[in-house]
Amino acid sequence: MEFNLAQVHEAVESAVPDRDCIVFRDRRLTYREVGDRTRRLADALRTRGLGNVIERDELAPHESGQDHLAVYLHNGNEYLESMLGAYKARLAPFNVNYRYVAEELRYLLADADARAIVYHSAFAPVLAEVLPQLPGLRVLLQVGDGSGHELLAGAEWYEDALADAAPELPDELVASWSPDDLYILYTGGTTGMPKGVLWRNADIFVGALGGRRLETDTEWDDLGQIVAHAAQGGARLLPGPPFMHGAAHWLAFNAFTNANTLVLSGVGDHLDPTDVLRVVAAESVNVLLIVGDAFGRPLVEEIERSHHDLSSLLILISGGAALSPGIKERLLAAVPTMLVVDGLGASETGQQASQLTSAGQRATTGTFRPGPGMCVLSERLDRVLEPGHDELGWLAQTGRVPLGYLGDPDKSARTFPLIDGA
Repeated sequence: MEFNLAQVHEAVESAVPDRDCIVFRDRRLTYREVGDRTRRLADALRTRGLGNVIERDELAPHESGQDHLAVYLHNGNEYLESMLGAYKARLAPFNVNYRYVAEELRYLLADADARAIVYHSAFAPVLAEVLPQLPGLRVLLQVGDGSGHELLAGAEWYEDALADAAPELPDELVASWSPDDLYILYTGGTTGMPKGVLWRNADIFVGALGGRRLETDTEWDDLGQIVAHAAQGGARLLPGPPFMHGAAHWLAFNAFTNANTLVLSGVGDHLDPTDVLRVVAAESVNVLLIVGDAFGRPLVEEIERSHHDLSSLLILISGGAALSPGIKERLLAAVPTMLVVDGLGASETGQQASQLTSAGQRATTGTFRPGPGMCVLSERLDRVLEPGHDELGWLAQTGRVPLGYLGDPDKSARTFPLIDGA
């Protein structure tokens, strides 16, 4: 069986409606409450004329047949609600780097052909600069954040839109949710212009969002298995990086699939090590996600100079950048009861491999246990290299991989080559 992300969240909600889903500052939203808010957002988007779909079999791999929702927010419950609400309305949400200046923002929204945007008031001035050049962007939902910026012309307050919307979705919409519906993740543009990576919901669910059993790496067979597993959930996870980074919302959707609780730092616009560790202690967080030494160094320095009760912390995950042996050893010395897990993957591959290190082990960087579908291709990308080869090759992924890059057939063909039918 293949899955749709809206379908999975609704099923988990039915299994654990009263369990905390998202904890952010003074808000504690249960799975039922997040379900209600995301269905309302879906209704709000549909009643504003969005959600028409051209089905996948009529499209080329680099094409999208859905309306796109830009998510231009700091971390908070609204970010994940925007993603889930979009999926439930059959829109494809995508991440916006909130550090972009006006021209970068204009390029991204134009490249994605955004039809709707959810944004924090703090970003209203930059968005206002580019709106006249984006005639297709017609639904604007503004999230209040205390920054003092007024509602943009033509925009609506996010909370007002939810309050006015219906809390239930029509049966025909729910029945139309498809494994082919798109998940879009924009690359950062550090090696060229940002590109929208197009995944089918069914593929990214298995590739990065909890669609495999942790103990066996096998895919879930049906919703009943996911629902039964959900009753055993309840771990508490905190993503350190912003949700505009794939690793952060990948952790969030893993939490949703496993009916866990997602706890967010109270500081949503930058890394505040003191606040992160305060929240870990106050909310008994079990799993903390960071991004390499850029997060690991300030965190371990704060742990070493101050007292934080981190007895609940079982796993520290690092992905998206290298975590050096020295920082890893300091983290394990400071919290010897936890495991450090290095994750390897990319926007174009999903999660590929991992390395586990515990206190007392010699810390290394760069040695990973391959996950399902990881392989090595020849330097010319024309054949798979078998284990034991002595050639220089490219780390690659097969099986559950993206369709391509939005609007770019040539780069799609280069990045996702077809080799012996795979």
